[in-house]
Amino acid sequence: MTSIVWFRKALRLHDNPALLEGVAGASRVAFVFVLDPWFCRPASVGKNRLSFLLQSLTELDRLLQACHGARLLVLRGKPEEVLPRAFKDWKSTRLAFEADAEPYARRRDAAVRALAQSAGVEVCSPSGHTLYPPELLLASNGGALPKVN
Repeated sequence: MTSIVWFRKALRLHDNPALLEGVAGASRVAFVFVLDPWFCRPASVGKNRLSFLLQSLTELDRLLQACHGARLLVLRGKPEEVLPRAFKDWKSTRLAFEADAEPYARRRDAAVRALAQSAGVEVCSPSGHTLYPPELLLASNGGALPKVN
C-alpha cells in the first residue's frame, strides 16, 4: 500500500491521527504539504504568518527525516489539481488528511475526496483538529449549536 499523508493545519508528528492512519500498513508513504494559492494570496496571509508557516514546514521536514527517514514534499497549486497527479504518478492507494470544518476546506476536501475515490484511492480523514466533529455535535442537538453556559 502506498499512502500520501497530506499535512495541512496539524504540522506535527505527535498527536496526529491522519499521520497514524496514513502510515498504518503502508509499504511507502509520501508526506506532502500543498501551498494552496487560496491561502497564499496577500489578502489571506501576511508576511509574519507566511514566515511562521515556512519555519514550521522546515521543522516538520527535519522531524520527518529524523523519525521516518523521509522528506516533506511541498507541492504548489490547487489541491484538487496537484493531488490527483500525485495519486497517478506515485501509484497511491491511500490519502490521509485531518478533517477540517471551515467552509472553504469542506468544499476543497469534498472535491479531493471525490477525485481520490474515482482514482481508486482510499481516503482516511479522521477528526483531530477539534475535540468533537462539528457534525456529531449538530446531530446530537437536533441540528442546532449546543448552548454554552
